[in-house]
Amino acid sequence: MTQLAVPVHVGSETPEQWDETEALQRQYGDDASPYLRDKRRPAVSSPDLDWSGLGFEPRWVSFDSADCVVALQPSIFSGQGADEFERFRHGAAKRGETALVISPIGSIGPQRLGVYNVFGPPVDSVSIGQTHTSINGRLLGKEAKVRLVAGLGGADGDLARRLLSLNPAPTWRSLTIEGSTLMQPGGPTREYPPEGELVPILETELGEPVVGAWISPDGVERRYVVPVETPWTVLLPWLLEQALPELVPGALRRARRPLAFDQDLMTRRERDARAALADLEADYIARRGDLERQLEDAQTATVATREGLLYGTGQQLVDAVRSVFEFAGIEVIDLDVRLGGTKNADLLCTYGGQSKLVEVKSASGSASERAYQDLLRHLREWPALPRSTPIQGGALVIGHEIRTVPLERSPRPYAREEFLAAQTEPVIAALELFASWRDEDVPAIRALLFGTGVDSEMESGGQESEADAAFVPADTRPMRRRWFRRN
Repeated sequence: MTQLAVPVHVGSETPEQWDETEALQRQYGDDASPYLRDKRRPAVSSPDLDWSGLGFEPRWVSFDSADCVVALQPSIFSGQGADEFERFRHGAAKRGETALVISPIGSIGPQRLGVYNVFGPPVDSVSIGQTHTSINGRLLGKEAKVRLVAGLGGADGDLARRLLSLNPAPTWRSLTIEGSTLMQPGGPTREYPPEGELVPILETELGEPVVGAWISPDGVERRYVVPVETPWTVLLPWLLEQALPELVPGALRRARRPLAFDQDLMTRRERDARAALADLEADYIARRGDLERQLEDAQTATVATREGLLYGTGQQLVDAVRSVFEFAGIEVIDLDVRLGGTKNADLLCTYGGQSKLVEVKSASGSASERAYQDLLRHLREWPALPRSTPIQGGALVIGHEIRTVPLERSPRPYAREEFLAAQTEPVIAALELFASWRDEDVPAIRALLFGTGVDSEMESGGQESEADAAFVPADTRPMRRRWFRRN
């Protein structure tokens, strides 16, 4: 069966007309009028766009659009496509079909010189004909994270997945629907509230829509607002494969395309395959949403510890070290809190009947040997402190070269052989502690502090004895807590 091209209204001049305009711009250069100089060819008018290969027949400005089924980047300005867009919309309404519209938001290329926004960040806008409504987009920061709206399926869900897979990602803008204010000379100011509904498709972590579908109050128009960087080679196949079969099936029946066959006319094999695809898409959306939530929860639970171990100084590093030891089942007391100031080491750690003082230090460059001497001094002074308990030594945890990218740091804090030979207490690099915590290797974390045999001793010795428990006074034994746990 011969397939026909699907007619679409394009709110732009033909590629040939743009060729002539660009030739005039090159010819006149800086002497061109501002109107000519500022004209920019939209991507939808690219000469490289293979309309027939994609299954569409473009109807440009000045072409009739009454039988078009989609409007691409329409204009509301007279003489630039406004009349053609109105005919497109009336044609869809008369046929009882949805008037599908795609409106890119934003601009590509440098802004005009001498144009500044004194009211804040730049705002792009899509004006909607027939109403006093516009959809405004405020630029989000670089690397902004967006996600699929929960429960989204069908054509909208497929569009969201295609946009999420774009590489590089487009520039995201938070979308809002707004009305307008008209000031009449000598008359009252009139406020027009926004009309219609903006249905989110992609949103930020704060719930701000960055891609959405605006539905007109009369239900005729469904306008998709997408980033201007979205390639038309992504949008046009989505229209033919997903949007038109779901939202305007009559258009594809007129084009004699098998994608638009009514379900009542399909064979059982076709119906089963179509149902299986729908189930697969729904399952994908649900699983992706669950995984995104799991990732968000995991990042929220671990970001403080990761940042502290890799770049932390002072109390931030101490807190990160404490959280890792507690994750490994080690009981930890913050000595600065217990002793009322920095009178000794930072932490007192107990596991398997052993207690150790832990000194935590950081260095922007190479580790200072003085940090290790501070640990030895604390060990000597510990017995003289009031209500001190027996300990079995100590350890120094040090984050070194914190101004260097973690993977480019030297693996060990100290390198002088004479100093290494004289060490009697373990020195733990924060990077080494991070690696064990990252892999959730609990025995390795315990071994860094208490030695490799500590877990085997616990297994052979059974439960902690009363004598072991006496190493830390009862009123100073903290509640055991985990900052994050294994799944």
